[in-house]
Amino acid sequence: MKTLLFDVSTNVMYVGLAKDSILIDYSIRIAHKDHAKYLVDRIEQVLKRNKTKLEDLREIVIGYGPGSYTGIRIAVMVGKMLGYTKAIKVKTISSLYFMTSGYEGKIAALIDARRGYVFSMIHENGKIILEDGYRKLADLHLDPRYKEAQTIFIDHQGYEVNVKRILEHATLVEDIHSLVPNYLRKTEAENAHDQKSND
Repeated sequence: MKTLLFDVSTNVMYVGLAKDSILIDYSIRIAHKDHAKYLVDRIEQVLKRNKTKLEDLREIVIGYGPGSYTGIRIAVMVGKMLGYTKAIKVKTISSLYFMTSGYEGKIAALIDARRGYVFSMIHENGKIILEDGYRKLADLHLDPRYKEAQTIFIDHQGYEVNVKRILEHATLVEDIHSLVPNYLRKTEAENAHDQKSND
């Protein structure tokens, strides 16, 4: 049985297919806010290339955030749809870990969250040292754990995926209907609404 993995949290769309914890094929697409049009198509391409049907999948692993608001919504929506309609197990994992799981040593994984903020985590060879967070980059620079780590800003030049580690750390979704993306911060619309409510 095979595992489908995908992450759409940044401008890098990653779709992979693994068999027995070994990556057998993958597709990368670099984009600017238009992943929504292409994720299902890329999944179909990877499956078709490997003569694999959805029914052949044992599980689906989704990088469910943090990151691009639209990207992680699309990833979770597609994962839920496929998991529910085809009765496939769905698992989730931090997008920060997913996209930097292939690096060795102590890694500070960052996604630019604009205005001086980043989504960040620190891990070392599979062990989480600093959990996912929405942090001010200037504050992170003061953390001794960050100073000791290699910084990876996830983009088209900064990512390395290790399927075995992803599968070891992914968490099973017990109730597919309750699965939501790991946003970590409010959207601009929510912030504007809260501001109006407080005025």
